[in-house]
Amino acid sequence: MTTIRPFAAGSYTATRNTQQILDLKSQLDTLTTQLGTGRAAETYGGLGAGRTTSLSARATVSALDGYDAAITAAQTRTNLAATSLTQFITLGNSLNADLQNGLVRNANGTISSSTLAGNSLAAAIDALNQSAAGTYVFAGRYGETAPVIGYDQMLDGDAGLGLAGLKTLVAEQRTADLGTDGFGRLTPSAADVTPFSLSEDTSAEVRANFGFTLPEKPATTGSALQASYTAATASTATATFAAAPTEGQRFRVVVNQPDGTQTTIDFTARANPASGDTDSFPVVADPAAAQAALNTLIAPGTLASVQSAATTDTPPGPGLTLNITGGSPASLTVGLGSPPTNPVVGDSVTIKLALHDGTTTSITLTARTSVTAGTTSEFAIDPDPAKTAQNLSNALRAALGGAADTTLSASATVRASEDFFAGSSSTGLAPRRLVFDSAGNATGYARTPQAKTVIWYQGDDAATDPRSTVTARIGASNTVSIGARANEAPLRSVLAGMAAAAVGATGGTATA
Repeated sequence: MTTIRPFAAGSYTATRNTQQILDLKSQLDTLTTQLGTGRAAETYGGLGAGRTTSLSARATVSALDGYDAAITAAQTRTNLAATSLTQFITLGNSLNADLQNGLVRNANGTISSSTLAGNSLAAAIDALNQSAAGTYVFAGRYGETAPVIGYDQMLDGDAGLGLAGLKTLVAEQRTADLGTDGFGRLTPSAADVTPFSLSEDTSAEVRANFGFTLPEKPATTGSALQASYTAATASTATATFAAAPTEGQRFRVVVNQPDGTQTTIDFTARANPASGDTDSFPVVADPAAAQAALNTLIAPGTLASVQSAATTDTPPGPGLTLNITGGSPASLTVGLGSPPTNPVVGDSVTIKLALHDGTTTSITLTARTSVTAGTTSEFAIDPDPAKTAQNLSNALRAALGGAADTTLSASATVRASEDFFAGSSSTGLAPRRLVFDSAGNATGYARTPQAKTVIWYQGDDAATDPRSTVTARIGASNTVSIGARANEAPLRSVLAGMAAAAVGATGGTATA
């Protein structure tokens, strides 16, 4: 039952005033709540028409907070990368300067160059294995794995897995370049045989890859010393693909350039290569077209070695092989004529020797009345011209062996180190390994990848821009690329130099 309260005259004004007071109190409570909480309403419904603006603003603020967090994380990563690279560069520059001095003195005495280089290499490995929030900076997309293996494993390999390290590759390369007799894959005349003769290896593949070559006629002074020279003729290097490379397949070639240097190129087959790519290989219809494309890409150089996975491997490769045939070796002779005539003191002969790193070295012998035992720069004049000719021949053999034992051995060490650091876990791109004959002489490089060597780099190795491996979104339509890989070419070059110095360059001894 509803009761209707009586309405008295004049009560309307009192009721209205009361309601206004209640409304004001409600507004005061709302304002007090807003002031205390910093919120205009407790629910989006309380905002009325402003709720859409609020929701939109909150989404924008949330996105900005995310961008700010991404920027902070990116700054941390890039700062750490910059610090590591600065340390890496400092190590390289300091080692370069210190090695100019041969030995470095510390509080305990002297440190050999190889020890100093080893310490620098170990520190460089640590610099490249830095991590930010548990993510390794120089591993590309594989941030959960340390990108560079340890120093000992790098140099000594992993005996348990049957994998060789850098020291083994260096020893093999020295043997390949020096030959079992220690004369740099050149064939000198026997001891005491006159006139002295010297010729390049008869194998076209050996001439393309190992030891010394004879680029020009020896230079002589005086009328008694006589030299002759027969220039080499070019061989033919023919690459053959078992199958045309398909999108993403990779293979490696080493090219002898006209200036005498060798260039290693890791090609990746791409249907749509980016502008400026120098390592892209066209996707073509058949093996013949692939062979023609390769010849065009390496011109004017010639192939020295190739390496790729076979078509039956998993994943498959193009099955690239190489056949080097034809040509003839260079040769020279140096003597005192027939019949021999004694030179005068100061007469000299210089034989230039070319190496596969593009450099040359020379052996120069000067005629003296007497020489110091073991010298590689002089030969003795005997009253008997025939004995002088024998002295000249023997001295040239000794000087050739000395050049192989020092200059060529050092070059072999550097080349092996570069091959080691060019190797990767990608199919077909393991470090180059040598093939030896039954006599222990290297005959060439293996055409297919050899799973016999430790892979120094364990990070991401895709054929993409290293920067693109890690990106940070800093705005609605803005991203920055901050990725890095320890196997980028400039870093590899420094590591290879450090490692070559750490292993040392002592070679073998020429057979007398």
